[in-house]
Formats: sequence, structure tokens, C-alpha cells
Amino acid sequence: KDLYKIFFYQDNNILRLKNNEVIIDKNLYIPKNLEVVIESNQKIFLINNAFIFSKSPWKFNGSQGKIILSGYEDNYGGGILITDVNKKSILNNVEISYLQGMNTNEYPEYIILGSINFHQTKVELINVSFKDITSEDAINIFRSDFEIYDVNYSNISSDAIDIDFSNGNINKVNFFYIENDAIDFSGSVVNIENAYFNNVNDKIVSAGENSKINVNQVKGINSHAGIVSKDGSKVFTKNIYFDGVKIPFAAYQKKSEYEYPILEAKNYELKNYLTKSIKDTTASITIKDETLEMNPNQIISLIYEKNFSLIK
Repeated sequence: KDLYKIFFYQDNNILRLKNNEVIIDKNLYIPKNLEVVIESNQKIFLINNAFIFSKSPWKFNGSQGKIILSGYEDNYGGGILITDVNKKSILNNVEISYLQGMNTNEYPEYIILGSINFHQTKVELINVSFKDITSEDAINIFRSDFEIYDVNYSNISSDAIDIDFSNGNINKVNFFYIENDAIDFSGSVVNIENAYFNNVNDKIVSAGENSKINVNQVKGINSHAGIVSKDGSKVFTKNIYFDGVKIPFAAYQKKSEYEYPILEAKNYELKNYLTKSIKDTTASITIKDETLEMNPNQIISLIYEKNFSLIK
């Protein structure tokens, strides 16, 4: 458990890097009651799928120069889990790349799905980029309060943002080439503003399990599905522009234990779509255009299996 002392020195309760560039090739555990501070222009390279498990907050202070947290293109790192911490973690001016999440059973008490994970804590991301991430989620936020501002995601092989049972705001974000969902919510209350999506292969915004999501000022192009409300979620959208989004709006029940979902769309412009909106018999969509009603199995086939023949 003291392996972190190879790479960090302790200044009172603060951990600092011993060198401005470190290569970490093994899993590390950071105990509680400390604070990890990474300064401007410092670099942490995680290789051999090395993963950092921390019960102390992290401060990436990149105000005077970009901080690098990355694997190598030919040797991916794992990532970081920051969990059960009352104090807020802050990532400011950080470039995160070539990570693939945890693939060991070293911490079986936690479900670790992302490369960067915040569980039962507080976090703020400002001017952060994620690229070339192959874990199930680029970032996973669970039962936490968060602020995401001026963050970019590109070449993400699964979900970009996955937020579960958390509250926060997402503002000024950009997504390019996301293989699954760009933003996926479960049981969360979130505001999204000023977001751009390009080539999302699944859903641009997916709200499930009684989420309450407000969406404003969104542009999406060349993507599969736009804004989706599922399983008791309530999603309110305005000022939406979609071009080349095949199914801009959808609402349906996927899990029978939840109530019907609600989706409201105001002030939108849609171009080059297959059908403007779809719903099942229980869902509520408020939209100025006609909605295609389908049974839940048809919708799931269309959304998840991309069975476009269902649209006539």
C-alpha cells in the first residue's frame, strides 16, 4: 500500500510528484486524509494498465501550463478512481489519453467502469480533454456532485460521459467520434448547455432511471440518435439543431419497474433525419411535429440494433 511513495513525496498532508514527469507501471493505492496536488506542466504516464485507487482528493492545477495524464499509444494505462472523499477534486487544464480502465479484480468492492472515476465525492473539470479512451466510460461519475465546463472528448470507443445518481452541470462540451453514448444518465439531475456532437454512433443524450435533465443550446451532426428519455425520466430540451441525426428524439420504457418517460422539445431545427421522433404507447413526447408510435420491442430494435427497416 505504500507504493505511492515511490512517485510522490509528502509535504504535511499534501502529496506532490517527486519529478515533473513520472512513469507509473503498477497499481497504486492513495490512503485517505491526504491531498494529491499535480502542478502545471507535470506529466503522469500510466503504462501496463496501471491504475490508481485514491481515497484522497486530487487537484490538477494546470493554470500555468497543461498537465498530461496518459498512457502510451502502444502501451495503454488504466486510470484513476477517486472515491469516498468529502473534499472536491479539481481538474484544470488536463489532457487525458490512451487509457483503458481497470481490468483486474484487485478492488472487487467497487464497480469501476471508467478510465477516470469519481464515486461518492465532488468534482470539477475545467478545460479538460479526453482522447483515445477504450474503457467502458471515458469518465464515470457515481453518487457525486459535479461541474463539467469546457471539456472535449474525441475517439472514445464506448461511452464518453456516464453519470449515475449524481447532480451537476455540463456546459461548453464537445464530442467527436464517440462509439456509444456521448452522455448517459441514470437517476441523475443535470443541466446541459452549449454542447456540440459530431459522429456519435449511439445516443447523443440518454436519460434513464428517473433522471431529470434540462438541455439547452445543443448542436449535433452525423449521429445515430439524438435525445432519448427512458424509464421514468423527464427531459426538457430547447434550442436544438440536428443535421444528419437519424432519430432526433425518442421516449420509451425499457425497464418495466419504472413509470413512463417524458420528453419535451421546444425551438428545434432538424435536417436529414429518418424520422423526427418516436415513442412507445406509454411515453409522453411534446413536440410540434407528428411522432411515430411503435411498440417497445420495435423501438429497442431501432435504437440499439439500428434496424432502420422498421421506419417506413
